[in-house]
Amino acid sequence: MNAIALPHDVLPRRLWRAVLRAKLVLHDRRKYQQIVLEKLNDLNLVVLPDVFNPVLLRSGAFLATEAARLPHGTIVLDLGSGSGACGIAAAKRGCSVTSADINSSAVRCTRINALLNNVELDICHGDLFAPVGDARFDVVLFNPPYYRGTPRDALDHAWRSPDVPERFAANLSQHLTPGGYALVVLSTDGDRDGFLRALDANGLSHGVIAQRDYLNEVMTIYRIAPWNAAETLSLTVGSSCRVPRYKLSDEVRPTTTRADDRLVSRTSVR
Repeated sequence: MNAIALPHDVLPRRLWRAVLRAKLVLHDRRKYQQIVLEKLNDLNLVVLPDVFNPVLLRSGAFLATEAARLPHGTIVLDLGSGSGACGIAAAKRGCSVTSADINSSAVRCTRINALLNNVELDICHGDLFAPVGDARFDVVLFNPPYYRGTPRDALDHAWRSPDVPERFAANLSQHLTPGGYALVVLSTDGDRDGFLRALDANGLSHGVIAQRDYLNEVMTIYRIAPWNAAETLSLTVGSSCRVPRYKLSDEVRPTTTRADDRLVSRTSVR
């Protein structure tokens, strides 16, 4: 199920990518300069200026759809929350959700949307895992910046980073409960391979659980967990060759471990 761009697909994808980028510059960019109202499944969202729009760019909506399938009681971290869509979708399922973002406008936007959708979130301001201290979670949701580089402004943190893949991979395991995992959405229009290499270098398994082809790009949601926590399936190849494989599941069995209540810079929205 891995996304592989066949040779005859390359030119059409490049053309679609160019068209959509022109549309973003000429038309959609204006949406990032004003307050926008969006509808995402059963969620009503206010998207403030300088906050990633989960509907306009599709990756947020894709991950939010998977978040809405998590079972009741799951302890969730919505990392890089943006508008708060993924965390709110999980909270509506009865999950206990902490949301964090480096962008102060995104933190404010998440707070507004939690109130608008009548859900309770713990909302933190900070970079990656820093604001949650040593808290652990059953599931970490992450829609990372896809491109390498230094962010030019607050909004650009949603698109660009010099080292987020490496820092995320290096710190994920210490923020997961036993059996916990991350759901991360990546795109062929970005440094997907670099992100996967960072996971490999830090002993993390990754398997595809959902994939969508949007003509200009293929988006994939990966289920990521430490190798030593992965369940293995014995597959017979030929005669006696046994290959360990990661067992994928749409749902996690929530543990009884709760996220640490001593979160740093946390705002609780009731």
